[in-house]
Amino acid sequence: MLTRLQKLRRLPAEERWLLVQSAVLLPIVHLALKFISVARLQGLVTRAMRAPRPRQISPQATARMVRIAAHRGLYHFKCLDQSLVLGWLLRRHGTDARIVFGARKEDNQMEAHAWVEVDGLALNDDIHQHFSPFEELTATSVNLTTP
Repeated sequence: MLTRLQKLRRLPAEERWLLVQSAVLLPIVHLALKFISVARLQGLVTRAMRAPRPRQISPQATARMVRIAAHRGLYHFKCLDQSLVLGWLLRRHGTDARIVFGARKEDNQMEAHAWVEVDGLALNDDIHQHFSPFEELTATSVNLTTP
């Protein structure tokens, strides 16, 4: 069985670099969200981003590296942290990525979720189909009254 270090060495250099970037960005984003809003954080990142670099790795591989960094470290990062990092990494490499926020009501509890889409396809999860994107929510599709 391969150790984590052996698996890391087998990755192409571009994927290793994305994994390192993800491992650094995830805790920064997580901490920043404790003090500022998502919109403010996105604005700061957008202003700090340089011109897009040509993509050398697929959006799916980028999502895989973010997912590995999010789940293999000391802390398991949530969907919002992962989606923000993935969206920024993709846009930085010239991919038109869209961060989608959705909600659902499960067991009388409102749950929220975030994921990244490229060309209408979700990259970083397989549960997004159970959530309604916010722009699609209507007053009749969500019961806002308490039981």
